[in-house]
Amino acid sequence: MIELRRGDLAAATQYVVSRPAMSPQFADLYARAETMVAEAQITEARDGPAAALGHLCQLRADLLARPGLLLGDPVLPAWLARTALAAGDTELAASIAHAAQDLADTHPDFPALAAAAAHSRGLAHCDPACLAQAAAQHPDPWARASAAEDLGVLHGSQGGRDQAIGHLKEALGRYRQASADRDQARVRRRLRQLGIRRRHWSTAPARPVTGWDSLTGTEQAVARLVAEGLNNNQVGARMYISTHTVAHHLRQAFRKLSIASRYELTRIVIEQAADGPSDQRR
Repeated sequence: MIELRRGDLAAATQYVVSRPAMSPQFADLYARAETMVAEAQITEARDGPAAALGHLCQLRADLLARPGLLLGDPVLPAWLARTALAAGDTELAASIAHAAQDLADTHPDFPALAAAAAHSRGLAHCDPACLAQAAAQHPDPWARASAAEDLGVLHGSQGGRDQAIGHLKEALGRYRQASADRDQARVRRRLRQLGIRRRHWSTAPARPVTGWDSLTGTEQAVARLVAEGLNNNQVGARMYISTHTVAHHLRQAFRKLSIASRYELTRIVIEQAADGPSDQRR
């Protein structure tokens, strides 16, 4: 999940693929379902909500027997509901929200469950009050960012541009604190669509003039995706930016690294991965 939030889908996929074989022990009954959650989230990130729908339907069946699956991640109910809605399954979204609310009602002494239930309910029923409650009450910083983003999106869809911008900026700041690169990219795209440009987000730190560390975080992210073999259209879809913007970042990376091909860029990315994470990685 850390790699997914960083935007490194290849690494996230590799962790799932290389998981140890499951045993028939009780703990593995949950481990299998949690692995399915990871697979579903990677599938949604890579191929879209419709591609993840099969995983979601299986998870709904598992929830009937093991509702405790929703305890492992404070944003899982919201993610399930959001993805179901994006795939056009409103009934599934409502059932997930209902399961989360039942769990919160059963365990009233755990505020995280109440926040998770409010988050999923706000999504399933387009309720800004529930999303605002989740954004304020989630104990997990990334979860608060997710709820703030969902609240901003809802206000934007209802014509509340200023409210949308405020909540999206809040989400962007929290995602930045969590080093959630992929989520920052998505929120920045949403802000661009509302007319808010980069100069309003943050001040870029000083960087070297050449070499890998001279690349911005976005340029490094583009380089890593190119090294995975993605074309410009695929990179743009992953990073929520246009193909033209991808090409611009590639030109900048080539210039700063003094290279002229994707092959050379891939070699540099592999060398950087072998050396460990850069201090400049955000």
